[in-house]
Amino acid sequence: MTPDDLLNNVSRRTFLKISAIWTGGAWIVGIPGLSSQSYDVLTREEADIMDLLADCMVPPDDFAGGKEAGVTNFIDQQISRNGYLTEDRDLYKTCLPALNRTPLKEYKKHFLTLDRDARIEYLKKLERGFYDHSTAEEIWEPFIPSHFFAKMRDQCLMGFYGSPKHGGNNNYVSYRMIRF
Repeated sequence: MTPDDLLNNVSRRTFLKISAIWTGGAWIVGIPGLSSQSYDVLTREEADIMDLLADCMVPPDDFAGGKEAGVTNFIDQQISRNGYLTEDRDLYKTCLPALNRTPLKEYKKHFLTLDRDARIEYLKKLERGFYDHSTAEEIWEPFIPSHFFAKMRDQCLMGFYGSPKHGGNNNYVSYRMIRF
């Protein structure tokens, strides 16, 4: 019997059983393309960078960190067309990819692939203005790396501590943390 014969001789009931098994298996395992969160402004890579930054600004411990609290979602919603930070859209669209590429020369890796210690070291240099006048300067233009860092840090904290109605502070995690 050939594969074509098998397909032609499958009853509708058998087809439905097989479909149910496959659908259930996909639901349990998860399909990456369907299960990943979509964003209005940020690309998947920019969101991944933002997730790492959020967890660096508010590290997870006994409570959720910045990523789990939805800081990336907050940033994305606020820089979108209807958000309160629309003027920062170009800042994030330029600076997140620049932040990811800048460590290549010094660390031989993108920000996304740095280990935690190297990531923190890099961000401390970024905050202090180490990259403000470096050869990486052109990929940040027209923005200044340390200014981006300061704004991003402040907005991460806004997303973590602010009202969940603005896209961050999932499940009121920061309110529970400070016993509010």
